[in-house]
Amino acid sequence: MATLKPQGRQDYPILQKFRLNGRWYDTSEKTIALLPAQASFLLLNGKIGKPALVPVKQGDK
Repeated sequence: MATLKPQGRQDYPILQKFRLNGRWYDTSEKTIALLPAQASFLLLNGKIGKPALVPVKQGDK
């Protein structure tokens, strides 16, 4: 059986004002750190943008 690797939080740019977990997030905050599962609905509604690409660190070979 394959095991799923837990994904970490990513920074998403805030495009429109929205409410999440009882708190309002405004565009003045620039970004919000979310899990991909949390971000999917907000991405579909245009409240947040796609996350910035983070360069992958290369290990020693």
